[in-house]
Amino acid sequence: MKLASILIYEEESAKNKAVNPKWPNLFLLSFLKRIAFFFLFFLFLGLFLSIKPIEEYDCDLLHEGTFVYYYENKKIKVVIHEKDHIEYHENGKYEIHSKIEWINDCEFVTTCVKNTFPNPTYDVEDQMYVKVNRIVKNEIYFTSSINRFSWSGKMVKVE
Repeated sequence: MKLASILIYEEESAKNKAVNPKWPNLFLLSFLKRIAFFFLFFLFLGLFLSIKPIEEYDCDLLHEGTFVYYYENKKIKVVIHEKDHIEYHENGKYEIHSKIEWINDCEFVTTCVKNTFPNPTYDVEDQMYVKVNRIVKNEIYFTSSINRFSWSGKMVKVE
């Protein structure tokens, strides 16, 4: 009886393969879909794990040095030394001098002590809040706000 059922099963399998010649291709397609799924899964997992939260950034490079950022297509040079924050606009024609207070390693507040701009957008004693969003090599991406005006930008450390 067992031999008969095995023979019948083999005959039916042979018929199914003969009726459906794409059977090996369907198996291969299913196998390739699984491989693609696992590849994409591990790719996205790797990307997700490579994104650092702000607490893991080393913002020490921002605490001292010379930086450059652009505002309205104009190059602005920023020098941070100890508690002094100085911005040079239009190749030094105008300057903004501020005192800097660090809230934490990646956030600070500057208080303006001198502004040589004619008709300045902010005055002495106005405060600007700056938060670092991310750092990539020597590029610092930040969000700033002063007098209810907020913007995001990129500052590059040059020295």
